[in-house]
Amino acid sequence: MDPDGGDLPADDDVSADDDVSIDLRGPLETRARLVRAAAEVFREKGYTGSRVQEIARRAGFTSGALYAHFDSRAELLAEAIAVENGRMFATLSAGLGATEQIDPRSVAASLARFVELDFSPTDKLMLDGFAICTRDDEARGRIAGSVGELLDRLSQSIGQMDALDGSTIDVDPGGVAYLLVAFMSGVAALRAAGLADRVPDDIEAVLGGFLDQLGAGRRSDGAGGRVADVGA
Repeated sequence: MDPDGGDLPADDDVSADDDVSIDLRGPLETRARLVRAAAEVFREKGYTGSRVQEIARRAGFTSGALYAHFDSRAELLAEAIAVENGRMFATLSAGLGATEQIDPRSVAASLARFVELDFSPTDKLMLDGFAICTRDDEARGRIAGSVGELLDRLSQSIGQMDALDGSTIDVDPGGVAYLLVAFMSGVAALRAAGLADRVPDDIEAVLGGFLDQLGAGRRSDGAGGRVADVGA
């Protein structure tokens, strides 16, 4: 019986003992290989159309090896989405670098680059995951956990962004992180709907103005004055 409670389609043409090795672009640990294979299968066939046996076979393992690392398909989906989120938000991470104080202009440029991307399999996986959350309690809980970790990382980075004392960015970096994740998720949904041509002509300036309104700029210069903010 499938650990998911029998909700996976039967897989008559694939044996649970099949062990077909494939090239996944370099050596990876077993769990990482399974997550990568799962992401590929979920992107291609969706959550409901995926089969545990196919995921295991694509990773080069047996179904038993998969169940040794994941107790359900929902757990596997959540981890696959967490990994894909890391790629999806890579352009934003370029603006939220390791500098002591993050330049809001770089953040605006990174967001603009993300907006201008084409619809991708990563978008598809994320949106499919959100759809599953509306009808699968376990998936909702696990995906909420993975997205919550992303929010925490962004909140920490935004807390280092140059911002005016007392501004929204300065006082509530977690709230700004929420807005950014919601914004980027919405962008992915609009891309999926074929509305990429509705992006503002100068999206970077629009985003820079948005950050400016939230208080992006420079903190006190140490001499009682302030350096001009991002919109100056």
